[in-house]
Amino acid sequence: MRDHNRGVEMAELMAVYRIMPEEPGAEQNIKEALAKIKNASLKEVRVEPFAFGLNAVIAAFLMQEQEGLAEKLEEEIKGIAKVSDVRLEHVSRI
Repeated sequence: MRDHNRGVEMAELMAVYRIMPEEPGAEQNIKEALAKIKNASLKEVRVEPFAFGLNAVIAAFLMQEQEGLAEKLEEEIKGIAKVSDVRLEHVSRI
């Protein structure tokens, strides 16, 4: 994508988040809520066993490289019902 105001190419980022549910069984509701996020495009979501019956939800989002957007997305994910913790695992330019 090209920023016509500045004449520079804007890169796209892939950001991967590890999302911990508050309780077992909340993964499906979290996955459904992730698909509704507007600031980024959900590209992949999977559930991985974590510990003591809990599963982590791993979500990869594609977004434009923009100051503060990854943090804004993290805050939006934290606002989903039944989410206990969110960690940005990895960000890369694509």
